[in-house]
Amino acid sequence: MFQGILLIVLGALAIAFPLLGTIVVEQLFAALLLIAGGYALAASLGRKESSIASRVVSGLWAVLTLVTGLLLIFQVGAGILTLTILLAAYFAAQGVVTVIAAFKFSGTSTMWFMLLSGIVSFILAWMIFSGFPGSAAWLLGLLVGINLIFTGFFFLSMSSTLRAKKA
Repeated sequence: MFQGILLIVLGALAIAFPLLGTIVVEQLFAALLLIAGGYALAASLGRKESSIASRVVSGLWAVLTLVTGLLLIFQVGAGILTLTILLAAYFAAQGVVTVIAAFKFSGTSTMWFMLLSGIVSFILAWMIFSGFPGSAAWLLGLLVGINLIFTGFFFLSMSSTLRAKKA
């Protein structure tokens, strides 16, 4: 229950202060890249049984991940713009795949739900691209805030259900 309440509060703060929420999302992503890059570098250096070429490629990939994380840490504005473009591209690609997949369910109600989902993805991509770069400052924070609130309510609901089952 505590986690649900915490997520709702954090989500509300991200919505109330979307620029701050966007910066937090970007910095958390940077931190994850640094952790992943550090681990990958240690793993590539520690793999004695692998070929030199494999270790070099793994090491280069790890260094690329670390450099990307550092760039995101120190170039916050560029990182926010990049993540916003990636999100829009993700929505556009998801729209294409979902609309194409919808026709495999032709004649069923699933087709219409999938088609609607694909269209919504296209609309989200268009909304991001049409407002870019201005939307970059607040978009990630707003979307993460909305997600946190819905996840928080899910956790509260789950907590209530589990309590009722114990009683």
